[in-house]
Amino acid sequence: MQSTAKAKAAKSAESVKFAALDQREISAVTPSWLLRYAVVVCGASVMVVEILGSRILAPTFGTTLHVWSALITVTLAALALGYSFGGRLADDKPGLRTLMIVIGISAGTLLLSDLLTAPVLRFAYGGGMVIGTFVAAVLLFLPTLFLLGMVSPMAVRAAADQNHLGQSVGNLYALSTVGSVAGSLAVSLLLIPRLNVHTAVILTAVALGSVPLWYLLSGAKKQMGVLLLMGLALGGVATKVLGEDADRTIYYKGRPFPVTAREPSSYGDLVVSDHQGTKYLFLNGVQQGSLRGDNSGARYAYGLERLATVNGVPKNMLVWGLGAGVYARKMAEAGTQVTVLEIDPASEKIAREHFGLPASVKVIIGDARTETLRLNEKYEVIVLDAFSGDTPPFHLLTKEAFESLRTRLAPNGLILANIVGAAQGEGSRVVASVVKTLAATFGNVSVFAPNRKLDARDDPNYVSTMFLVTGALPAQAAAFPLPVPKEMQSYLDSVLTARINDVTQEGAVLLTDAYAPLEAWSDAAVRAMR
Repeated sequence: MQSTAKAKAAKSAESVKFAALDQREISAVTPSWLLRYAVVVCGASVMVVEILGSRILAPTFGTTLHVWSALITVTLAALALGYSFGGRLADDKPGLRTLMIVIGISAGTLLLSDLLTAPVLRFAYGGGMVIGTFVAAVLLFLPTLFLLGMVSPMAVRAAADQNHLGQSVGNLYALSTVGSVAGSLAVSLLLIPRLNVHTAVILTAVALGSVPLWYLLSGAKKQMGVLLLMGLALGGVATKVLGEDADRTIYYKGRPFPVTAREPSSYGDLVVSDHQGTKYLFLNGVQQGSLRGDNSGARYAYGLERLATVNGVPKNMLVWGLGAGVYARKMAEAGTQVTVLEIDPASEKIAREHFGLPASVKVIIGDARTETLRLNEKYEVIVLDAFSGDTPPFHLLTKEAFESLRTRLAPNGLILANIVGAAQGEGSRVVASVVKTLAATFGNVSVFAPNRKLDARDDPNYVSTMFLVTGALPAQAAAFPLPVPKEMQSYLDSVLTARINDVTQEGAVLLTDAYAPLEAWSDAAVRAMR
Protein backbone atom coordinates (compact mmCIF):
# COMPACT_ATOMS: atom_id res chain seq x y z
CA MET A 1 0.00 0.00 0.00
CA GLN A 2 2.80 2.36 0.92
CA SER A 3 4.67 1.61 -2.32
CA THR A 4 1.50 2.29 -4.31
CA ALA A 5 0.97 5.57 -2.51
CA LYS A 6 4.58 6.54 -3.12
CA ALA A 7 4.26 5.72 -6.81
CA LYS A 8 1.14 7.85 -7.11
CA ALA A 9 2.84 10.67 -5.25
CA ALA A 10 5.88 10.43 -7.52
CA LYS A 11 3.70 10.47 -10.64
CA SER A 12 1.78 13.44 -9.28
CA ALA A 13 5.01 15.27 -8.52
CA GLU A 14 6.25 14.49 -12.02
CA SER A 15 3.05 15.88 -13.51
CA VAL A 16 3.38 19.04 -11.46
CA LYS A 17 6.99 19.32 -12.66
CA PHE A 18 5.93 18.88 -16.29
CA ALA A 19 3.12 21.41 -15.80
CA ALA A 20 5.54 23.94 -14.37
CA LEU A 21 7.96 23.31 -17.23
CA ASP A 22 5.06 23.63 -19.64
CA GLN A 23 4.10 27.05 -18.28
CA ARG A 24 7.72 28.24 -18.57
CA GLU A 25 7.81 26.71 -22.07
CA ILE A 26 4.81 28.71 -23.14
CA SER A 27 6.03 31.97 -21.67
CA ALA A 28 9.76 31.68 -22.42
CA VAL A 29 9.96 29.85 -25.71
CA THR A 30 6.81 30.74 -27.60
CA PRO A 31 4.04 33.29 -27.06
CA SER A 32 0.57 32.12 -26.11
CA TRP A 33 -0.73 32.98 -29.59
CA LEU A 34 0.99 29.88 -30.97
CA LEU A 35 -1.26 27.68 -28.86
CA ARG A 36 -4.29 29.64 -30.02
CA TYR A 37 -3.11 29.37 -33.61
CA ALA A 38 -2.71 25.62 -33.19
CA VAL A 39 -6.27 25.24 -31.92
CA VAL A 40 -7.70 27.33 -34.77
CA VAL A 41 -5.75 25.46 -37.47
CA CYS A 42 -6.67 22.04 -36.11
CA GLY A 43 -10.35 23.00 -35.77
CA ALA A 44 -10.35 24.18 -39.38
CA SER A 45 -8.55 21.06 -40.58
CA VAL A 46 -11.20 18.78 -39.09
CA MET A 47 -13.89 20.35 -41.28
CA VAL A 48 -11.64 20.48 -44.34
CA VAL A 49 -10.87 16.76 -44.05
CA GLU A 50 -14.53 15.87 -43.52
CA ILE A 51 -15.90 17.92 -46.43
CA LEU A 52 -12.98 17.21 -48.75
CA GLY A 53 -13.54 13.53 -47.98
CA SER A 54 -16.78 13.65 -49.95
CA ARG A 55 -14.82 14.65 -53.07
CA ILE A 56 -12.25 11.93 -52.49
CA LEU A 57 -14.89 9.21 -52.16
CA ALA A 58 -17.15 10.50 -54.96
CA PRO A 59 -15.40 8.95 -57.99
CA THR A 60 -15.85 5.48 -56.47
CA PHE A 61 -18.94 5.72 -54.23
CA GLY A 62 -20.75 8.79 -55.53
CA THR A 63 -22.25 11.48 -53.34
CA THR A 64 -25.05 9.45 -51.84
CA LEU A 65 -26.48 9.50 -48.34
CA HIS A 66 -24.17 6.60 -47.44
CA VAL A 67 -21.09 8.69 -48.20
CA TRP A 68 -22.10 11.55 -45.94
CA SER A 69 -23.28 9.16 -43.24
CA ALA A 70 -19.89 7.41 -43.33
CA LEU A 71 -17.95 10.68 -43.22
CA ILE A 72 -19.93 12.12 -40.32
CA THR A 73 -19.83 8.85 -38.38
CA VAL A 74 -16.09 8.39 -38.83
CA THR A 75 -15.40 12.03 -37.98
CA LEU A 76 -17.39 11.89 -34.73
CA ALA A 77 -15.95 8.51 -33.75
CA ALA A 78 -12.38 9.63 -34.47
CA LEU A 79 -12.82 12.84 -32.49
CA ALA A 80 -14.33 10.97 -29.54
CA LEU A 81 -11.40 8.55 -29.47
CA GLY A 82 -8.98 11.44 -29.88
CA TYR A 83 -10.51 13.39 -27.00
CA SER A 84 -10.23 10.37 -24.70
CA PHE A 85 -6.70 9.36 -25.64
CA GLY A 86 -5.49 12.94 -25.87
CA GLY A 87 -6.71 13.67 -22.34
CA ARG A 88 -4.79 10.74 -20.94
CA LEU A 89 -1.65 11.66 -22.86
CA ALA A 90 -1.91 15.25 -21.68
CA ASP A 91 -1.85 14.08 -18.06
CA ASP A 92 1.02 11.64 -18.61
CA LYS A 93 3.14 13.94 -20.78
CA PRO A 94 1.97 17.53 -20.45
CA GLY A 95 3.68 20.17 -22.48
CA LEU A 96 3.83 21.79 -25.88
CA ARG A 97 6.43 19.32 -27.12
CA THR A 98 4.01 16.39 -27.13
CA LEU A 99 1.23 18.51 -28.60
CA MET A 100 3.46 19.66 -31.44
CA ILE A 101 4.47 16.07 -32.20
CA VAL A 102 0.81 15.07 -32.48
CA ILE A 103 0.02 17.96 -34.84
CA GLY A 104 3.09 17.22 -36.94
CA ILE A 105 2.12 13.56 -37.29
CA SER A 106 -1.40 14.58 -38.33
CA ALA A 107 0.08 16.55 -41.24
CA GLY A 108 2.01 13.44 -42.28
CA THR A 109 -0.98 11.11 -42.07
CA LEU A 110 -3.04 13.52 -44.17
CA LEU A 111 -0.45 13.50 -46.96
CA LEU A 112 -0.13 9.73 -46.68
CA SER A 113 -3.89 9.27 -47.02
CA ASP A 114 -3.82 11.14 -50.32
CA LEU A 115 -0.99 8.96 -51.60
CA LEU A 116 -2.94 5.81 -50.66
CA THR A 117 -6.33 6.95 -51.96
CA ALA A 118 -6.40 4.91 -55.18
CA PRO A 119 -5.49 1.49 -53.71
CA VAL A 120 -7.68 2.05 -50.64
CA LEU A 121 -10.71 2.91 -52.78
CA ARG A 122 -10.18 -0.14 -55.00
CA PHE A 123 -9.94 -2.35 -51.91
CA ALA A 124 -12.95 -0.80 -50.17
CA TYR A 125 -15.18 -1.04 -53.25
CA GLY A 126 -15.06 -4.81 -52.91
CA GLY A 127 -17.14 -4.43 -49.75
CA GLY A 128 -20.10 -2.98 -51.60
CA MET A 129 -21.59 0.50 -51.69
CA VAL A 130 -22.48 0.76 -47.98
CA ILE A 131 -19.79 -1.22 -46.15
CA GLY A 132 -17.16 -0.15 -48.67
CA THR A 133 -17.90 3.52 -48.05
CA PHE A 134 -17.35 3.11 -44.31
CA VAL A 135 -14.18 1.07 -44.85
CA ALA A 136 -12.73 3.73 -47.13
CA ALA A 137 -13.63 6.53 -44.71
CA VAL A 138 -12.03 4.69 -41.79
CA LEU A 139 -8.80 3.85 -43.62
CA LEU A 140 -8.34 7.25 -45.25
CA PHE A 141 -9.59 9.76 -42.68
CA LEU A 142 -9.77 8.21 -39.21
CA PRO A 143 -6.01 8.41 -38.40
CA THR A 144 -5.79 12.15 -39.16
CA LEU A 145 -9.09 12.97 -37.45
CA PHE A 146 -8.10 10.90 -34.41
CA LEU A 147 -4.88 12.91 -34.04
CA LEU A 148 -6.74 16.19 -34.50
CA GLY A 149 -9.19 15.10 -31.81
CA MET A 150 -6.29 14.77 -29.38
CA VAL A 151 -5.39 18.43 -29.77
CA SER A 152 -8.20 20.02 -27.73
CA PRO A 153 -7.60 18.24 -24.37
CA MET A 154 -3.84 18.57 -24.81
CA ALA A 155 -4.16 22.28 -25.53
CA VAL A 156 -6.39 22.73 -22.51
CA ARG A 157 -3.83 20.93 -20.33
CA ALA A 158 -1.02 23.09 -21.67
CA ALA A 159 -2.77 26.43 -21.28
CA ALA A 160 -5.28 26.01 -18.46
CA ASP A 161 -5.17 28.74 -15.85
CA GLN A 162 -6.23 27.09 -12.60
CA ASN A 163 -7.54 30.41 -11.28
CA HIS A 164 -9.74 30.92 -14.34
CA LEU A 165 -10.19 27.35 -15.54
CA GLY A 166 -13.67 27.77 -17.00
CA GLN A 167 -12.70 30.87 -18.96
CA SER A 168 -9.48 29.27 -20.17
CA VAL A 169 -11.23 26.11 -21.45
CA GLY A 170 -14.11 28.10 -22.93
CA ASN A 171 -11.76 30.36 -24.88
CA LEU A 172 -9.88 27.41 -26.39
CA TYR A 173 -13.05 25.64 -27.45
CA ALA A 174 -14.39 28.89 -28.89
CA LEU A 175 -11.22 29.27 -30.94
CA SER A 176 -11.49 25.68 -32.13
CA THR A 177 -15.08 26.30 -33.25
CA VAL A 178 -14.06 29.52 -35.00
CA GLY A 179 -11.45 27.45 -36.82
CA SER A 180 -14.10 24.91 -37.83
CA VAL A 181 -16.30 27.68 -39.21
CA ALA A 182 -13.38 29.10 -41.16
CA GLY A 183 -12.45 25.64 -42.44
CA SER A 184 -16.00 24.95 -43.61
CA LEU A 185 -16.15 28.22 -45.52
CA ALA A 186 -12.66 27.84 -46.95
CA VAL A 187 -13.18 24.32 -48.30
CA SER A 188 -16.58 25.06 -49.84
CA LEU A 189 -15.88 28.54 -51.24
CA LEU A 190 -12.16 28.43 -52.02
CA LEU A 191 -10.51 25.01 -52.03
CA ILE A 192 -13.02 22.81 -53.86
CA PRO A 193 -14.18 25.34 -56.51
CA ARG A 194 -10.65 26.47 -57.40
CA LEU A 195 -8.20 23.67 -56.66
CA ASN A 196 -7.90 19.95 -57.26
CA VAL A 197 -8.15 17.60 -54.31
CA HIS A 198 -4.42 16.96 -54.07
CA THR A 199 -3.55 20.65 -53.82
CA ALA A 200 -6.24 21.16 -51.18
CA VAL A 201 -4.82 18.28 -49.14
CA ILE A 202 -1.29 19.66 -49.44
CA LEU A 203 -2.36 23.14 -48.30
CA THR A 204 -4.18 21.66 -45.30
CA ALA A 205 -1.14 19.55 -44.39
CA VAL A 206 1.13 22.61 -44.71
CA ALA A 207 -1.17 24.59 -42.43
CA LEU A 208 -0.97 21.80 -39.85
CA GLY A 209 2.80 21.47 -40.25
CA SER A 210 3.28 25.21 -39.80
CA VAL A 211 2.30 24.89 -36.12
CA PRO A 212 5.16 22.63 -34.96
CA LEU A 213 7.45 24.30 -37.50
CA TRP A 214 6.96 27.69 -35.87
CA TYR A 215 7.39 26.13 -32.43
CA LEU A 216 10.73 24.63 -33.42
CA LEU A 217 12.08 27.64 -35.29
CA SER A 218 11.15 30.05 -32.50
CA GLY A 219 12.91 27.90 -29.88
CA ALA A 220 16.25 26.28 -29.56
CA LYS A 221 15.55 23.47 -32.04
CA LYS A 222 16.03 25.19 -35.36
CA GLN A 223 17.71 22.12 -36.85
CA MET A 224 14.61 20.04 -36.12
CA GLY A 225 12.55 22.81 -37.67
CA VAL A 226 14.60 22.69 -40.85
CA LEU A 227 14.16 18.89 -41.01
CA LEU A 228 10.41 19.28 -40.54
CA LEU A 229 10.31 21.90 -43.30
CA MET A 230 12.17 19.57 -45.64
CA GLY A 231 9.82 16.73 -44.76
CA LEU A 232 6.75 18.88 -45.50
CA ALA A 233 8.27 20.00 -48.80
CA LEU A 234 9.12 16.45 -49.89
CA GLY A 235 5.74 15.12 -48.80
CA GLY A 236 3.92 17.93 -50.58
CA VAL A 237 5.87 17.46 -53.80
CA ALA A 238 5.35 13.69 -53.73
CA THR A 239 1.63 14.13 -53.16
CA LYS A 240 1.36 16.69 -55.95
CA VAL A 241 3.36 14.69 -58.50
CA LEU A 242 1.83 11.30 -57.79
CA GLY A 243 -1.64 12.77 -57.41
CA GLU A 244 -1.53 14.61 -60.71
CA ASP A 245 -0.13 11.51 -62.39
CA ALA A 246 -3.10 9.52 -61.09
CA ASP A 247 -5.46 12.28 -62.23
CA ARG A 248 -4.41 11.78 -65.85
CA THR A 249 -6.69 8.72 -65.94
CA ILE A 250 -10.25 8.21 -64.76
CA TYR A 251 -11.78 4.75 -64.32
CA TYR A 252 -15.34 4.05 -65.35
CA LYS A 253 -16.84 0.58 -65.05
CA GLY A 254 -13.30 -0.73 -64.56
CA ARG A 255 -11.98 0.78 -67.81
CA PRO A 256 -9.33 3.53 -67.94
CA PHE A 257 -10.17 6.78 -69.75
CA PRO A 258 -7.52 9.46 -70.39
CA VAL A 259 -8.34 12.86 -68.90
CA THR A 260 -8.51 15.70 -71.43
CA ALA A 261 -9.74 18.40 -69.07
CA ARG A 262 -10.78 18.64 -65.44
CA GLU A 263 -12.94 21.46 -64.11
CA PRO A 264 -13.12 22.09 -60.33
CA SER A 265 -16.66 22.80 -59.23
CA SER A 266 -18.64 23.19 -56.02
CA TYR A 267 -21.06 20.56 -57.31
CA GLY A 268 -18.75 17.78 -58.42
CA ASP A 269 -15.62 16.70 -60.20
CA LEU A 270 -16.18 17.38 -63.93
CA VAL A 271 -13.87 15.45 -66.24
CA VAL A 272 -13.70 15.45 -70.05
CA SER A 273 -12.12 12.44 -71.74
CA ASP A 274 -11.33 11.83 -75.42
CA HIS A 275 -11.19 8.09 -75.87
CA GLN A 276 -11.34 5.95 -79.01
CA GLY A 277 -13.11 8.57 -81.10
CA THR A 278 -15.64 9.57 -78.45
CA LYS A 279 -15.65 12.57 -76.13
CA TYR A 280 -17.05 11.77 -72.67
CA LEU A 281 -18.16 13.87 -69.72
CA PHE A 282 -17.92 12.38 -66.24
CA LEU A 283 -19.34 13.86 -63.05
CA ASN A 284 -18.14 12.31 -59.80
CA GLY A 285 -16.97 9.27 -61.73
CA VAL A 286 -20.25 8.68 -63.61
CA GLN A 287 -20.76 9.30 -67.33
CA GLN A 288 -23.09 12.25 -67.97
CA GLY A 289 -23.00 12.29 -71.74
CA SER A 290 -20.81 11.68 -74.76
CA LEU A 291 -20.24 12.94 -78.27
CA ARG A 292 -19.13 10.80 -81.20
CA GLY A 293 -18.50 13.06 -84.17
CA ASP A 294 -21.58 15.31 -84.25
CA ASN A 295 -23.91 12.80 -82.60
CA SER A 296 -24.46 11.52 -79.11
CA GLY A 297 -22.54 8.43 -78.09
CA ALA A 298 -25.04 7.66 -75.31
CA ARG A 299 -28.16 5.63 -75.92
CA TYR A 300 -30.39 7.50 -73.52
CA ALA A 301 -30.09 10.74 -75.52
CA TYR A 302 -31.81 9.06 -78.49
CA GLY A 303 -34.56 7.87 -76.19
CA LEU A 304 -35.22 11.42 -75.04
CA GLU A 305 -35.01 12.72 -78.63
CA ARG A 306 -37.50 10.12 -79.90
CA LEU A 307 -40.03 10.78 -77.13
CA ALA A 308 -39.67 14.57 -77.36
CA THR A 309 -40.51 14.47 -81.08
CA VAL A 310 -43.45 12.03 -81.11
CA ASN A 311 -45.73 14.96 -82.02
CA GLY A 312 -43.14 16.52 -84.34
CA VAL A 313 -40.34 18.92 -83.53
CA PRO A 314 -41.49 20.99 -80.55
CA LYS A 315 -41.41 24.76 -80.89
CA ASN A 316 -39.81 25.15 -77.50
CA MET A 317 -38.52 23.01 -74.67
CA LEU A 318 -37.47 23.38 -71.02
CA VAL A 319 -34.75 21.05 -69.74
CA TRP A 320 -33.81 20.53 -66.08
CA GLY A 321 -30.11 19.62 -66.11
CA LEU A 322 -27.51 20.27 -68.80
CA GLY A 323 -24.98 17.42 -68.52
CA ALA A 324 -22.68 17.55 -71.54
CA GLY A 325 -25.29 19.58 -73.42
CA VAL A 326 -25.43 17.10 -76.30
CA TYR A 327 -29.18 16.54 -76.02
CA ALA A 328 -29.91 20.27 -75.85
CA ARG A 329 -27.60 20.83 -78.83
CA LYS A 330 -29.33 18.24 -81.02
CA MET A 331 -32.80 19.55 -80.20
CA ALA A 332 -31.65 23.08 -81.02
CA GLU A 333 -30.26 21.85 -84.34
CA ALA A 334 -33.69 20.35 -85.07
CA GLY A 335 -35.22 23.83 -84.71
CA THR A 336 -36.42 23.79 -81.10
CA GLN A 337 -35.93 26.82 -78.89
CA VAL A 338 -34.21 25.20 -75.89
CA THR A 339 -33.97 26.65 -72.38
CA VAL A 340 -31.86 24.74 -69.86
CA LEU A 341 -31.85 25.22 -66.09
CA GLU A 342 -28.48 24.15 -64.65
CA ILE A 343 -27.18 24.75 -61.15
CA ASP A 344 -23.47 24.43 -61.94
CA PRO A 345 -21.83 27.18 -64.05
CA ALA A 346 -18.89 24.84 -64.68
CA SER A 347 -21.23 22.51 -66.59
CA GLU A 348 -22.15 25.26 -69.03
CA LYS A 349 -18.47 26.10 -69.52
CA ILE A 350 -17.64 22.46 -70.29
CA ALA A 351 -20.65 22.04 -72.60
CA ARG A 352 -19.81 25.11 -74.66
CA GLU A 353 -16.03 24.62 -74.81
CA HIS A 354 -15.85 20.85 -75.33
CA PHE A 355 -19.24 19.63 -76.60
CA GLY A 356 -20.24 22.37 -79.02
CA LEU A 357 -23.29 23.71 -77.16
CA PRO A 358 -24.47 26.53 -79.45
CA ALA A 359 -25.24 30.07 -78.32
CA SER A 360 -28.87 29.53 -79.38
CA VAL A 361 -29.35 27.26 -76.34
CA LYS A 362 -30.26 29.48 -73.41
CA VAL A 363 -28.73 28.29 -70.12
CA ILE A 364 -30.00 29.77 -66.86
CA ILE A 365 -27.74 29.11 -63.89
CA GLY A 366 -29.61 28.34 -60.70
CA ASP A 367 -31.71 25.73 -58.93
CA ALA A 368 -34.22 24.24 -61.36
CA ARG A 369 -37.23 24.63 -59.08
CA THR A 370 -36.45 28.19 -58.10
CA GLU A 371 -35.69 29.30 -61.64
CA THR A 372 -38.82 27.58 -63.00
CA LEU A 373 -40.96 29.78 -60.78
CA ARG A 374 -39.38 32.85 -62.38
CA LEU A 375 -40.21 31.80 -65.92
CA ASN A 376 -43.22 33.13 -67.80
CA GLU A 377 -43.14 31.07 -71.00
CA LYS A 378 -45.09 27.85 -71.57
CA TYR A 379 -43.23 24.89 -73.07
CA GLU A 380 -44.41 22.13 -75.36
CA VAL A 381 -41.95 19.66 -73.85
CA ILE A 382 -40.33 19.68 -70.39
CA VAL A 383 -37.46 17.26 -69.77
CA LEU A 384 -36.29 16.24 -66.30
CA ASP A 385 -32.68 15.13 -66.71
CA ALA A 386 -30.86 16.54 -63.67
CA PHE A 387 -28.37 14.24 -61.97
CA SER A 388 -25.83 14.85 -59.23
CA GLY A 389 -23.54 12.08 -60.40
CA ASP A 390 -25.46 8.89 -59.62
CA THR A 391 -28.86 10.15 -58.53
CA PRO A 392 -31.23 13.01 -59.31
CA PRO A 393 -31.54 15.61 -56.52
CA PHE A 394 -34.52 14.47 -54.46
CA HIS A 395 -36.13 17.92 -54.34
CA LEU A 396 -36.58 17.85 -58.12
CA LEU A 397 -38.77 14.73 -58.01
CA THR A 398 -41.31 15.64 -55.33
CA LYS A 399 -44.97 16.57 -55.80
CA GLU A 400 -44.14 20.17 -54.99
CA ALA A 401 -41.47 20.17 -57.71
CA PHE A 402 -43.89 18.73 -60.26
CA GLU A 403 -46.54 21.27 -59.26
CA SER A 404 -44.10 24.05 -60.16
CA LEU A 405 -44.08 22.67 -63.73
CA ARG A 406 -47.85 22.68 -64.16
CA THR A 407 -48.10 26.37 -65.05
CA ARG A 408 -45.11 26.12 -67.40
CA LEU A 409 -46.51 23.26 -69.50
CA ALA A 410 -48.30 24.20 -72.70
CA PRO A 411 -51.70 22.61 -73.47
CA ASN A 412 -51.21 19.03 -74.69
CA GLY A 413 -47.56 19.28 -73.71
CA LEU A 414 -45.36 16.41 -72.57
CA ILE A 415 -43.14 15.96 -69.51
CA LEU A 416 -40.28 13.46 -69.92
CA ALA A 417 -38.21 12.12 -67.04
CA ASN A 418 -35.00 10.15 -67.42
CA ILE A 419 -34.40 7.84 -64.45
CA VAL A 420 -32.32 4.76 -63.64
CA GLY A 421 -34.07 1.84 -62.00
CA ALA A 422 -36.20 -1.26 -62.55
CA ALA A 423 -39.86 -2.10 -62.80
CA GLN A 424 -39.65 -4.69 -60.04
CA GLY A 425 -37.18 -5.95 -57.47
CA GLU A 426 -34.41 -4.13 -55.65
CA GLY A 427 -34.14 -1.21 -58.04
CA SER A 428 -37.85 -0.50 -58.37
CA ARG A 429 -38.72 1.69 -55.40
CA VAL A 430 -37.40 4.96 -56.81
CA VAL A 431 -39.07 4.39 -60.18
CA ALA A 432 -42.34 3.29 -58.59
CA SER A 433 -42.41 6.31 -56.28
CA VAL A 434 -41.65 8.80 -59.05
CA VAL A 435 -44.37 7.22 -61.22
CA LYS A 436 -46.84 7.49 -58.35
CA THR A 437 -45.93 11.12 -57.70
CA LEU A 438 -46.12 12.10 -61.38
CA ALA A 439 -49.49 10.37 -61.69
CA ALA A 440 -50.80 12.19 -58.62
CA THR A 441 -49.79 15.50 -60.19
CA PHE A 442 -50.47 15.08 -63.92
CA GLY A 443 -52.53 11.92 -64.34
CA ASN A 444 -51.53 9.06 -66.62
CA VAL A 445 -47.82 8.13 -66.81
CA SER A 446 -46.29 6.02 -69.59
CA VAL A 447 -43.07 4.09 -68.88
CA PHE A 448 -40.57 3.03 -71.53
CA ALA A 449 -37.64 0.66 -70.90
CA PRO A 450 -35.75 0.08 -74.18
CA ASN A 451 -32.54 -1.19 -72.54
CA ARG A 452 -34.53 -3.88 -70.77
CA LYS A 453 -36.10 -4.99 -74.04
CA LEU A 454 -32.82 -5.04 -75.96
CA ASP A 455 -30.33 -6.24 -73.36
CA ALA A 456 -32.16 -8.24 -70.71
CA ARG A 457 -34.81 -10.28 -72.47
CA ASP A 458 -37.51 -8.08 -70.95
CA ASP A 459 -36.47 -8.90 -67.38
CA PRO A 460 -38.53 -6.60 -65.07
CA ASN A 461 -35.73 -6.69 -62.46
CA TYR A 462 -33.16 -5.27 -64.90
CA VAL A 463 -31.77 -1.95 -63.66
CA SER A 464 -31.14 0.54 -66.45
CA THR A 465 -32.29 3.84 -67.93
CA MET A 466 -36.08 4.23 -68.10
CA PHE A 467 -38.23 7.04 -69.46
CA LEU A 468 -41.39 8.32 -67.80
CA VAL A 469 -43.82 10.37 -69.90
CA THR A 470 -46.89 12.37 -68.85
CA GLY A 471 -49.34 13.68 -71.41
CA ALA A 472 -51.19 12.20 -74.35
CA LEU A 473 -49.06 10.27 -76.82
CA PRO A 474 -50.25 10.04 -80.44
CA ALA A 475 -51.41 6.77 -81.93
CA GLN A 476 -48.94 7.32 -84.75
CA ALA A 477 -45.65 9.00 -83.90
CA ALA A 478 -44.24 11.65 -86.18
CA ALA A 479 -41.18 10.77 -88.23
CA PHE A 480 -37.92 11.13 -86.36
CA PRO A 481 -36.31 14.38 -87.57
CA LEU A 482 -32.69 13.96 -86.43
CA PRO A 483 -29.73 12.04 -87.88
CA VAL A 484 -29.08 8.65 -86.29
CA PRO A 485 -25.75 6.77 -86.32
CA LYS A 486 -26.07 3.27 -87.70
CA GLU A 487 -25.13 1.67 -84.39
CA MET A 488 -27.97 3.52 -82.62
CA GLN A 489 -30.73 2.76 -85.12
CA SER A 490 -31.95 -0.43 -83.43
CA TYR A 491 -32.13 1.33 -80.08
CA LEU A 492 -34.05 4.26 -81.53
CA ASP A 493 -36.49 1.89 -83.24
CA SER A 494 -37.12 0.08 -79.97
CA VAL A 495 -37.96 3.12 -77.83
CA LEU A 496 -41.65 3.50 -78.65
CA THR A 497 -42.22 -0.27 -78.66
CA ALA A 498 -40.59 -0.64 -75.22
CA ARG A 499 -43.59 0.61 -73.27
CA ILE A 500 -44.14 -1.43 -70.10
CA ASN A 501 -47.06 -1.77 -67.70
CA ASP A 502 -45.56 -3.84 -64.90
CA VAL A 503 -44.00 -1.20 -62.63
CA THR A 504 -44.70 -2.41 -59.13
CA GLN A 505 -46.55 -0.25 -56.65
CA GLU A 506 -45.20 -2.21 -53.71
CA GLY A 507 -43.23 0.17 -51.52
CA ALA A 508 -44.09 3.16 -53.70
CA VAL A 509 -44.71 6.39 -51.81
CA LEU A 510 -45.89 9.85 -52.74
CA LEU A 511 -42.70 11.88 -52.76
CA THR A 512 -42.92 15.24 -51.01
CA ASP A 513 -40.45 17.82 -49.79
CA ALA A 514 -41.01 16.41 -46.31
CA TYR A 515 -40.35 12.78 -47.27
CA ALA A 516 -38.34 11.70 -50.30
CA PRO A 517 -35.49 9.37 -49.22
CA LEU A 518 -34.47 8.59 -52.80
CA GLU A 519 -30.76 8.35 -52.00
CA ALA A 520 -31.45 5.62 -49.46
CA TRP A 521 -33.22 3.59 -52.17
CA SER A 522 -30.69 4.15 -54.97
CA ASP A 523 -28.02 1.51 -54.29
CA ALA A 524 -29.04 -0.65 -57.25
CA ALA A 525 -29.03 2.36 -59.59
CA VAL A 526 -25.65 3.53 -58.30
CA ARG A 527 -24.14 0.09 -58.94
CA ALA A 528 -25.61 0.02 -62.45
CA MET A 529 -24.21 3.46 -63.28
CA ARG A 530 -20.73 2.64 -61.99
